[in-house]
Amino acid sequence: MNGERSNQTTVWPLWGHAQAVSTLSRAIASHRVRHAYLIDGPDGVGKRTLALTFAQALCCIAAPEPGVPCGDCRSCRKIARSVHPDVQTFGIESQIAGATKATSKNTTLTIETIREMSATAVLRPVECDWRVLIVDDAELMQEAAQEALLKSLEEPPPFAVILLLASDAELLLPTVRSRCQQIDLALLPRSTIEQALIGRGIDSAKANHLASASGGAPGWAIRALDQPKLLSDRAETLARMMSWIGGTPFDRVVAAFRLGDSFSKRRPAVFQELEVALGVWRDALLIKAEQPAAAMFPSIHAELSGVVEAWPLAAVHAALRSVRQCIADLEANVRPRLALEHMVLQWPIS
Repeated sequence: MNGERSNQTTVWPLWGHAQAVSTLSRAIASHRVRHAYLIDGPDGVGKRTLALTFAQALCCIAAPEPGVPCGDCRSCRKIARSVHPDVQTFGIESQIAGATKATSKNTTLTIETIREMSATAVLRPVECDWRVLIVDDAELMQEAAQEALLKSLEEPPPFAVILLLASDAELLLPTVRSRCQQIDLALLPRSTIEQALIGRGIDSAKANHLASASGGAPGWAIRALDQPKLLSDRAETLARMMSWIGGTPFDRVVAAFRLGDSFSKRRPAVFQELEVALGVWRDALLIKAEQPAAAMFPSIHAELSGVVEAWPLAAVHAALRSVRQCIADLEANVRPRLALEHMVLQWPIS
């Protein structure tokens, strides 16, 4: 069994996440596919890749073995190009594409989008045995939309599989979470991303640089291969984070207000900044725990070590929790200034 499981993880095009791959591939092989899965994890960690590969494994017409997609048959290629009639994705992007009102802010998934998904779920599949519905940005569903989704989760057609992708599953209603099998994806070790990049033919120096800047998100590293500006942007963001963390309480609040005031126009960028802040505080915690080798951002190790040297471990842990809470508050539509101010006021001071 261990050898088979290892083989399956190598043919799914994911970096890491062996346990998640094993869970899903074994569900197919044992004919125990659940009607709904909740795939939870940070942005860029591989949620969509996992969902699409699972869809390929379900619909593959030339599978070398159950639970293993060939990746090259007509069905697998269609899913990879997002043109398979039995595999559809609903999310902010599809909602924007189908919006009839140009004034819509599209910051949440509406009940109309979920009703469209539910109406699609009951249609019998055309080309394979399953109809796979992927709901991206699931944590952005309005409460009414989540309640509308419950009917599909409670009374699903036998051929339908619903995959909810969320960056913070706690924002979903307990009734939604309880009706799904949850699969958690964590940020990957730097070494895993580095070796995967080398395996794609990237030279070791560049692979190390990309992995060190990725913050454990393989999706970011892949995008940075084609978008070099992401690297310079990440370096600038890390410099801002160090200035923010190392600043006076007054400077921290001023920076928080500025970031909060830009939230309505730069929502994705603000969340990215906070994800980096989360990574920096995580590294600070590792430094205090004398585990610096596991740090996500080694380029700032020396500077960060000097900043956090006098702070107790408990205070650094509290700061880490405050960033997580701020992200959750912003996703729950708490006023940005209030959420960010509350966050920085919990950071330790020198």
